[in-house]
Amino acid sequence: MGDVLPLVTSFEDGCILTLVPLDVELTMDEAAEAIAEHFAGRMLVRRDDAPMRVRRQGDEEFLPRDMRIREAGWTVFDTIQVGYETPHAPQRRAAIRR
Repeated sequence: MGDVLPLVTSFEDGCILTLVPLDVELTMDEAAEAIAEHFAGRMLVRRDDAPMRVRRQGDEEFLPRDMRIREAGWTVFDTIQVGYETPHAPQRRAAIRR
C-alpha cells in the first residue's frame, strides 16, 4: 500500500458523507469500488446495469477510469462522488429543470 489520502465521499443517490482513506495508486475504477463498499448494498441498492464512475462533488464530468488518485490533484478531505455512468450529474439535471 502506498500513500493514503483521506477523502470525504458520497454516492449520487445518497445523503450521507463518509470519510474513506484511499491509496493514491488506485485507479478511479478501483476507487469507485472501494467507496461503493460503504454505500451500495448497505444504504443504497447496488446496480449492475452501468459502471460506477468518480468525480469531484459538484462536477458534471466523470474522471477517466484509468486515472490514478495521485493524478487527480485532490487534497486531504476533498469531497468525491461516486455515481453510475449517466450523461449528467444528478445535481446538474435538477438545476436545469427549475
